[in-house]
Amino acid sequence: MSIKSITLLMIGLLFQAAAFAANHGDHAMHDHSMMSGDANQAMGMGVLHQVDAEKKMVNLTHEPIPSLKWPEMTMDLPVTKRVDLSRFKAGDQVHFTLKKGRDNHFRIISMEPHQN
Repeated sequence: MSIKSITLLMIGLLFQAAAFAANHGDHAMHDHSMMSGDANQAMGMGVLHQVDAEKKMVNLTHEPIPSLKWPEMTMDLPVTKRVDLSRFKAGDQVHFTLKKGRDNHFRIISMEPHQN
């Protein structure tokens, strides 16, 4: 996919997210257990705001995740013990993979720094 195609895709997703947000208000800290589609796993990109290694939790703003029908939003997400949070700090851009647990809540199962 070319940079131009990716840019056009991102612009389209941003317009879609803005329209969704205008109709649904602020979803910060929203429980997504009931918002997902059929997907049990998805990938996303976001910016970290807080990293709590002790509680195995991050706060981030993620881009829209279409496969889960999630708009762009800021939220707290737990991470599994496989994720080494010592590698991350507030302000880092990250790629992450979410997986739905048996409790129907999503957790980050892998996270990597975004390479520009």
